[in-house]
Amino acid sequence: MKKIVLSVILLSALLMQTDIYSHINSTDLLEGCGSCHVGHGKSNEPMLAKSEEDFCYQCHGTELQQNEMKAAGKLSQTAQLGNIANEFQKVYRHPVVDGFGHSPDEQLPYSTSNEINHAECVDCHNPHQKSQVGSQKYFEVKGYSLSGQYLESSSSEYEVCFKCHVDRNEVQTSSSNAYKQFSLINQSQHPVTKASTTGGKSASLTKALGPGNVMKCSACHTNDDPNGPRGPHGSNNRFLLSGNYDIEPIMDESSYAYEFCYSCHSRASILSNESFPLHKEHIVGDPLKGIPGT
Repeated sequence: MKKIVLSVILLSALLMQTDIYSHINSTDLLEGCGSCHVGHGKSNEPMLAKSEEDFCYQCHGTELQQNEMKAAGKLSQTAQLGNIANEFQKVYRHPVVDGFGHSPDEQLPYSTSNEINHAECVDCHNPHQKSQVGSQKYFEVKGYSLSGQYLESSSSEYEVCFKCHVDRNEVQTSSSNAYKQFSLINQSQHPVTKASTTGGKSASLTKALGPGNVMKCSACHTNDDPNGPRGPHGSNNRFLLSGNYDIEPIMDESSYAYEFCYSCHSRASILSNESFPLHKEHIVGDPLKGIPGT
């Protein structure tokens, strides 16, 4: 009994000394650690009542599931949490509900064909800790740096994404290799891994990118419902995009065909060739010249 009390005291002292943003210090969890961890859990689980995403859905699921947690006194009555479970029912989604097999010791993507690549909640989210030193946030999950180094803790969102969207030992996946696309040697790219080199925003850009002209992967790959939970959980649009983006070889230009692009870039500006000459012709084409749009 003394050992248990001592462990609790040491854990509390450690948490008090750490600048964190986590479940641990959330006022929504009325029983603190006990809101998640129970005395007797499922087999092979760290004292959790349910396994994998089903455990997270207790609070991040339907209103009924959240009400059950509130009735049990584990979740605050005033807590308002998004229904993440619903996002994973969409056509385009990270394969959280399609498989299982997360291990704390794993290194994704797997390098052998007999192992199934997967995405579980804890591959992207550390439920215990998200630390911050000054203005720098640390995601406390594994990832890859721009130099190709495997990281135990990621300091940028794209490093977390690179954990799976990267080539490793000729791994064959359906995802494109974002690691190469956002390499620092590529002169033209959205400013995700490095700040924009234009010295300012483009003529068509309608949204300010903020200090240093940088953006996150989740600025584009996120919920198609602007009122739903943010993040690349699921979308009704291909590529987990926030808006529709048609990629057929010959497609008539419209506000809906390129809805995704026009969410940040002014359609009027694009079609007025404010960014560069022939921009409109590239997209719409020129019937008089017999040139179709791209």
